Amino acid sequence: MPAPWVKFRVFINILQELNGPSLRNPQFSDYIRLLSAAGLWGSSFLLNEIALADFAPVAVASYRIIIATVVVCLVCYAKRLTTVLDRRTLQLFLAIGLLNSVVPFSLIGWGQLRIDSSTTAILLATSPFVTLLMSHYMTTDDRFSWQKLTGLLFGFAGVLVLLGQGFMQGEGSVGGMLAVVLAAACYSLSSLLIRRLGTQPSLVIVAGTLLASCVVVVPVLLIFFPPWQQAYHAPTLSALLFLSVGPTAVAYVLRAQIVQLNGAVFMSNVGYLIPLFAVLWGWLFLRQQPSVVLWLALGLILMGVALGQRRANR
Repeated sequence: MPAPWVKFRVFINILQELNGPSLRNPQFSDYIRLLSAAGLWGSSFLLNEIALADFAPVAVASYRIIIATVVVCLVCYAKRLTTVLDRRTLQLFLAIGLLNSVVPFSLIGWGQLRIDSSTTAILLATSPFVTLLMSHYMTTDDRFSWQKLTGLLFGFAGVLVLLGQGFMQGEGSVGGMLAVVLAAACYSLSSLLIRRLGTQPSLVIVAGTLLASCVVVVPVLLIFFPPWQQAYHAPTLSALLFLSVGPTAVAYVLRAQIVQLNGAVFMSNVGYLIPLFAVLWGWLFLRQQPSVVLWLALGLILMGVALGQRRANR
């Protein structure tokens, strides 16, 4: 009987062999994609906050997925894109769909009933740290180092600052923060799984994962939040529609492209840019004044990415 450590190493080797083709160094166009995705996702917290005035968190997540699915599938049909749906591909579509849409959308919506959009965005900046830890075992592209560990410690220090503030404000705030952190972990794992789909077109990957998500969310929506009983106003409906097309359909296609070309670790850097856009949009449209604690947490997180990326840049 092999020792547990031997079994673990065999399992890790299998995970690493299942990754897609080798990655390329980031180019100017890749940074533009990253910045565009960050800007779109940074607006999602503001749009979520508006939509939650009429829609429940699960309903927001469901409509967001359904509308985005229709948009992406129509584009795939227009471009005549197809794929071979074997058992492994279907399993990956379902797993990515759950981790990339259903679970994190619901967790973020639930969390935003308890914390504001700026805090939500900063807590999602934990995603790069989780991705780096997972990528050490699930890929051969980016391994762990002491310098990256230092960056992780600074980043998590920023998260602990926010969690400490939550403890002083009450248990509800802490619960909302923990829900967002769990959503960030879901995004990290889904990014690593996307590479298992090989060189399939990014539009096909997004369409497949969103369709798999619809299998889960449509029955839930019809049973618990029937559309014919849903009351809404023009601002909340407009926010929901833009949330579905921009931060979901368009941003997810950008994300799939980046993961395929540059890997999950490079894609995870979007987590450091999202808080900057979220704070900017919240300040411009909701008049949310960033607190001193929020800026301190953001500073620690950005210091973490600077230290973690220093070796890669050199």
